Amino acid sequence: IVLALGVTRMSQRNAIIRRLPAVETLGVADYICSDKTGTLTKNEMTVIQVYHDGEFVKVTGTGYQPEGEFLDQAGNKFSPTKGLEFMLLGGVLNSDARIEKTEKAYTVIGDPTEGALVVAGGKAGLLKEDIDTKHPRLEEIPFDSCRKMMTTFHKIDGDFISFTKGAPDVLLARCNKILTKDGVKELSQGLYDELLKVNSNLASQGQRVLAIAYRQWPEVPQKPTSEMAEDKLTFIGYFAILDPARDEVKDAVAVSRSAGIKTVMITGDHQDTALAIAKELDIWREGDEVLTGVQLEKMDDEELRKHVNQTTVYARVSPEHKLRIVDALKYHGHVVAMTGDGVNDAPALKRADIGSAMGITGTEVAKEASAMVLLDDNFATIVSAVEEGRTIYANIRKSIHYLLSCNTGEIVAIFTAI
Repeated sequence: IVLALGVTRMSQRNAIIRRLPAVETLGVADYICSDKTGTLTKNEMTVIQVYHDGEFVKVTGTGYQPEGEFLDQAGNKFSPTKGLEFMLLGGVLNSDARIEKTEKAYTVIGDPTEGALVVAGGKAGLLKEDIDTKHPRLEEIPFDSCRKMMTTFHKIDGDFISFTKGAPDVLLARCNKILTKDGVKELSQGLYDELLKVNSNLASQGQRVLAIAYRQWPEVPQKPTSEMAEDKLTFIGYFAILDPARDEVKDAVAVSRSAGIKTVMITGDHQDTALAIAKELDIWREGDEVLTGVQLEKMDDEELRKHVNQTTVYARVSPEHKLRIVDALKYHGHVVAMTGDGVNDAPALKRADIGSAMGITGTEVAKEASAMVLLDDNFATIVSAVEEGRTIYANIRKSIHYLLSCNTGEIVAIFTAI
């Protein structure tokens, strides 16, 4: 009865419990491993600046309304150059998201990050519907969380061109040329290092950075593979995307810390981006460690167990890394709540003591593997659920204590009388 009443109360706080015993487990959870995008942040992506040919260009406007201006470093308005327009065109063509206008506001259908690229193109007059009709997609290599890239093929001005967007450090390693106002140049080691530095500077400001590159083809390859198509690319530029932290998360992190619950951020974003948001939300503190997917790959399970108690930020990780993190935490006796939304997150959600799937962005596979579904994809909801779980756990202990003490008294009385 106590569990059933607790489940009802939790549902009123946007946490749907799929398995009744999970309520009791929530009451003793001492670790929350959370995604960043959409859970700790608002998932309202906006391109605030772009980097092309050694120059930063500010993009005004907020939300998904395709209205805004392009400003140079001095703050003067200007029309996008040919190279910048080509970059924006690539961002629109290489995105599956689309923007819809409702009575109240503009909304994004699809991935919010891609929606931000579509909106940025719209601010330059490159509307998604028109562009897709003019340059239809001929072939594609879909995004993969292991590759961290996506490629699409189009015909532009008589040439067959593939656009590839993805994580800057991954995509840069596949480039050997760079597009400038003077044409295409070889990507020297000096330029390569400079581009990595620019990426790091943008990421350290808490901005999510996407790189875009292209390649020309004599004809569109049949059934293209990643190894073939995502190589020998020509770098175009960076999109710097702002995804602000949720207002209520910092307080929720503070509440959970005071209650003895440690919060850990696990994200596929760049290390500097993750660290900037973690510092803002007070998840990362002086003395805490940060681990990347590359470092995790080099560690065996025993070494990971040595670091897991001191690490509060995991960056550039893939879904299989989540599984190892959960196992390492459970090895130390921690009760772990883990969030996830993708198909590949299902094993980690299943392995965690409490798997929490996203109600808005989560896949059906993730929800099926989880014990709890967050209707609003909000970190604060997890903290509320744990708080409720602790109350229920305490109530169950009181009930059992009461029943045992009463029954023991009755048994002793009757036994003595006999």
